Amino acid sequence: MRIIVQFVTLLLTLNGYVLAEEVSTVTNSLEQVQKQAEAGDVSAQTRLGWVYANGIGVTVDADKAVEWYQKAAAQGYPKAQFELGAMYGSGETVTSVAKDPIKAAEWYQKAAAQGYSKAQFELGSIYLTGEGVKKDATKAVEWYQKAAAQGLAQAQTSLGWMYQNGKGVAKDGVLAYAWHNLAVAHGNDNAKKLRDLTNLNSVQRAEAERLSANWKPGQILSR
Repeated sequence: MRIIVQFVTLLLTLNGYVLAEEVSTVTNSLEQVQKQAEAGDVSAQTRLGWVYANGIGVTVDADKAVEWYQKAAAQGYPKAQFELGAMYGSGETVTSVAKDPIKAAEWYQKAAAQGYSKAQFELGSIYLTGEGVKKDATKAVEWYQKAAAQGLAQAQTSLGWMYQNGKGVAKDGVLAYAWHNLAVAHGNDNAKKLRDLTNLNSVQRAEAERLSANWKPGQILSR
């Protein structure tokens, strides 16, 4: 049992649920996480939700996962709000929770409004497809921009695709290349393929590379 608990703690840490400032408060005991969650700690509640959602050291239980996520989400914790959105967005294909695009959009919206970049990206994708919200490419771009400005590679290459295809913005190969180039720099290998499909002359490519090289966190590229 102790080995399982230690393994759970390791996975929680690798999954990003143990932040630097939390390390001193997290023990190598799943039971301790449970106690912290029951005491109202939002981070522990979210970690416990993740444990039940993924069946790490326990039997997979989507209902319990939602229950713990909801406790943290109700306190305004954006990570839990994001996880709830993900569960309702994937639905029965991944969990026993019924798919509900409207609920997914609502939870993503709450987390995105607090600046949670992954939720901003998902919300952008929802507006692009119109699943759970009214389809709106312009809003999709706005949310992609918010996440991309925080350095989220998925959002950066998605924004590049929007500029590449003129979706929600005027078509612009230079900005498309620049955003894809940033995504590549932030570890998104798929962005390289999309970047290299952008048809630019040498002057335009030089401008795009300059824009991406000079980008700073919080900045939305423009020309």
